[in-house]
Amino acid sequence: MRKPRPAQIYEFGDFRIDTARRLLLAGDGLTRSLTPKAFDTLLYMVEHSDVLLDKEALMKAIWPDTVVEENNLNQNISILRRVLGGNRHEHRYIVTVPGHGYRFVAAVRTHSTSATTVSGGTIKSLAVLPFQPLVGRDRDPSLELGMADTLIARLSSIGDMIVRPISSVRKYTDLAQDALTAGRELEVDSVLEGSLQRQGNKIRVTVRLLNVSTGASLWAGTFDEELTDIFALQDAISERVARALALKLSRDDKTRLVKHHTENTEAYQLYLKGRYFWWKNSPEEFAKSRDYFHRAVDADPSYALGYCGLNSYYGYGAAWGMLPADEAWPKAEWAIVKALELDDTLAEAHLGLAALKMVFYLDWQCTEKHAKRAIELNPQFSEVHYMYSFYLVVMRRWDEAIAEAKRALACDPFSVRVSQHLGNTFYNARRYAEAIRQYQQTLELDHGNGSVHESLGDVYGRQGRSQEAIEQWRRAAELSADAELAAILNATDAKLGFASAVRAIAAKNLERLAGRTKGEYVPAINFARAYLRTGDKEQALQWLKTACEERNVHSLTIGSDPLYDPLRTDRRFVKLLQRMKLRV
Repeated sequence: MRKPRPAQIYEFGDFRIDTARRLLLAGDGLTRSLTPKAFDTLLYMVEHSDVLLDKEALMKAIWPDTVVEENNLNQNISILRRVLGGNRHEHRYIVTVPGHGYRFVAAVRTHSTSATTVSGGTIKSLAVLPFQPLVGRDRDPSLELGMADTLIARLSSIGDMIVRPISSVRKYTDLAQDALTAGRELEVDSVLEGSLQRQGNKIRVTVRLLNVSTGASLWAGTFDEELTDIFALQDAISERVARALALKLSRDDKTRLVKHHTENTEAYQLYLKGRYFWWKNSPEEFAKSRDYFHRAVDADPSYALGYCGLNSYYGYGAAWGMLPADEAWPKAEWAIVKALELDDTLAEAHLGLAALKMVFYLDWQCTEKHAKRAIELNPQFSEVHYMYSFYLVVMRRWDEAIAEAKRALACDPFSVRVSQHLGNTFYNARRYAEAIRQYQQTLELDHGNGSVHESLGDVYGRQGRSQEAIEQWRRAAELSADAELAAILNATDAKLGFASAVRAIAAKNLERLAGRTKGEYVPAINFARAYLRTGDKEQALQWLKTACEERNVHSLTIGSDPLYDPLRTDRRFVKLLQRMKLRV
């Protein structure tokens, strides 16, 4: 494993290079942002100032053991000229020698320093960004995201450090992404950025831990490993980050920090690909995650986290009506039971079992038991706080449900889904003013989210604010590209036609659902809700009876959702609540 360079300070013109912190500082004291390879290019030229550097030799120095095109070097030189000021026709810092290479001509002053890190001080929160390739054409998205995902899981399980979840950072994959800008957007004290370079069976990783407020480097290091020993590389990075942040680790923390869920590199890489596709939106890409998770546990049958991945596909798909429940839940159960047999200390496994017990078995006691155990194992796991809050909504334990939803949002403050869930929780609790405020805050995260606009419209409707409700529903229709429904709502008079607007929405939903039934699974609860909005209680009750047999999350809220209030005195609805083991 390659050791970090000895610390040096190089000064030239109005600039200063701090090699320990891998920073380029200008005369105004502010950091000038450079990509890792642009920084390496500048550092090499400064270390060989006033020497004619042949292009081929320079490329070998910057990209050792890797064949790159001359254009890669030209791009770095262009970046440096732009940051330092000047162009190829000026000779202030970098001179082009036609047909040969480049020469760094500014006078350089060198100072030694023994500092290799900066104290973590008041650093309390961290974002680990998706790693990036050193060469743009060599992208491996699943490994880039997977390295971040693995380090997030390790670091979030120790101490009191707040670590942003993968759902918050996964959007920062652009090669031009500035780490400090991302850190400010994520509202964290520190950010970890890394770059990857693969050649055959070797991997080089360069990592920097930055203080977001000052731009100072808390730690930087470059590591060379065989790809087959990627776990040792992750161990080293995790330990160095913990040390740089001055985290106080218990014996259990130290164990969790370097815990390997598998020693099989092939299984690990297949799992990363499964995680990568699990986050995708299209059903086709989501289905690919299942295949990769299956291959991961085939490669290592003792890989507990791989079975959790399988459960996340089958269980999530069944719970949210993406897969037929009677087919998917048994497979989810097999996977999660296997995971717990292999490792009962995985928060992900207890979360999966809690969801199974809640949605498929309606076993409320076991649901709460395993949800609490998952929280105990990983208090920063936003997904388990979200799931536990949903359970508490089903139980109509409103204050607890709201508190747990707020904990989920504290763990993942940029999650539209979690923020909307908090709004839904207020709505179910009939705390409509708070629901409106929360939905409005959610739209600040994603103003183009049609689902949130629709939910906001529902609350306005409950408050009798007809015009505002119709406006939100019209906006939701526009965002879903339903021009016909948007036109109907746009022409509706709020005072005289509010009920007509509700029926129009329901009729369009029924029309859309009928079209989807041709070979595509549609949860029965969707028909029940649409019929209820039209005022057809008989059809709604018939579909609710089917929905309660399907075992997805939507049928669990019939005891709490205000939409079902018109049915609460109907004895058939009361029987459905009893069948679902819900309090009447």
